[in-house]
Amino acid sequence: MPALVPLLLLACLMELLYLAIVALAPLPGLHLSSTPLATAWPWTLALSQVFFRGATASNNGLITLVWFHQALLTLVLLALLASYTLVIWNTYRHRNALNFVPRPWLLLLFACTALFCLTLLFQPALFSDDVFTYIFSGRLLAIYHADPLNNAPIQFSFDPYLQWVVSGKFTFNFYGPLWLYISSGLVSIGAGPVATLFLFKGLAIFAHLINCVLVWAILTKLAPARRLIGTLIYAWNPLIIIELAGSGHSEGLLLCILFLAILLYVYRKGLWQEIAVLILLGIAVSVNLVVLLIAPLFTWFLVRTEKNTSHAFWGFCWRTLIGQGPVIPLFLPLWRGPWSFFAITSAIDLAHFSHSLVGLLGGPLEWFFGLVAQWSHFPPFMQPITAADGALRASTIFIFALIYFRLFGKVRHALTSDTAMRNSPFADHEMLLPGFDVLLDCWATAVFWYLVLVLGWFWPWYALWVIWIAALRRMDTRTIALLLFSATALLLYPLQIITGPENVIYQPVLVFGIPLVYMFLRWIGSSRKASLKHVG
Repeated sequence: MPALVPLLLLACLMELLYLAIVALAPLPGLHLSSTPLATAWPWTLALSQVFFRGATASNNGLITLVWFHQALLTLVLLALLASYTLVIWNTYRHRNALNFVPRPWLLLLFACTALFCLTLLFQPALFSDDVFTYIFSGRLLAIYHADPLNNAPIQFSFDPYLQWVVSGKFTFNFYGPLWLYISSGLVSIGAGPVATLFLFKGLAIFAHLINCVLVWAILTKLAPARRLIGTLIYAWNPLIIIELAGSGHSEGLLLCILFLAILLYVYRKGLWQEIAVLILLGIAVSVNLVVLLIAPLFTWFLVRTEKNTSHAFWGFCWRTLIGQGPVIPLFLPLWRGPWSFFAITSAIDLAHFSHSLVGLLGGPLEWFFGLVAQWSHFPPFMQPITAADGALRASTIFIFALIYFRLFGKVRHALTSDTAMRNSPFADHEMLLPGFDVLLDCWATAVFWYLVLVLGWFWPWYALWVIWIAALRRMDTRTIALLLFSATALLLYPLQIITGPENVIYQPVLVFGIPLVYMFLRWIGSSRKASLKHVG
């Protein structure tokens, strides 16, 4: 098909850019996380040695070229995002012609996705060292029989894997119990650092490829008109590929479980399928607790057809008990009483900010509280900085709670019939399942504002918790904002390389500000059009 030729050309360009990332990764000036690949398999440095001869072996003259390497990495990521944007734009522009794609072309597009992942599988230095934190948590459980929730990696300073753990070396690492068991199993069968690393990254790649098939299957039933563009939005997203295939994050398995739950729901035939969906949501919670934002809204969506509110509430309760039931036996082997409770509750750091938009308000608020304390002659034991931080945290959590509980009202009033969807000007008319577009909107809203208002820190892979929803939604302002968010989150990596206090300000402004400003401007434009139409 002629319309698919530009996609393949752009796929070739994206592959070249991924190869450029592999070549740039080991350069010392970029300060990426080291791996055992460079030592065990020196051929993984071949591209870097060809194009940046001597840069990986010596620091002589490197200082004068650091800025060039940093700029080059930024340009490569920008080019990758631009290519991805052209892929989505071309697919959307020819969506009618691409509605019925021959199977061989689909297999070719799937092969391109696999090639992207295979390229980053051999990346000699990673953007994140989280995969080694996973490995160390698995070693704590499988080899040392220690509690990963209450033992920091630094306590096992003799372990040979500690050299690759950087960010989580001095902190207790909390992950869902199922992921800890999976990590323990992978560590047990891994023969050496390289093999273990490949097991974790291979699992992430396998999950990503399965997710591509699941997205296609879901959209075939949910919105057939956009199954190709939805699959490409997920499959070729640079942030997703870099975080899963490159850094081996556990979000690949998490999204696989969520997609499987949605697939079972859209093909549902009765109560047992609904129970299976709820159990899958509980399993997803045992991988990552962020699903606790998604599962209640999904459960409330299941009972929205019940007109009696009390009956709907009790239906919500028993479904929640069934769905979250698997979490308890998974947690029990790791439970150590109060110690485990405090480890779980401290997973969200309420005392520090990192790459946080809310954190930008901390300085001005502390200055204001200090000024009030000085004018009012407060006694020394009253700490204005502590009060300012507490007020900021309480305010943001309260605002998020209002947003989240309002979403339950939106889900409650989601449409339940095809006729109502056809007559509603706000409904997604391409979607064949009434009301599911509202549920997707509520999921995206809940997770995004959780990242903005509640989490005190942000890292690029956190964006994966919400970007996957864009693959199932229609192409509108919110979907474009989510894709912008994935782009700005990826650009956080080169920004971290730039040192100086000013980056504390512009990093969260770039990551969150651009999507928020875009949505605000679109809202202003639509409001103006609506007012002009009303006047006319």
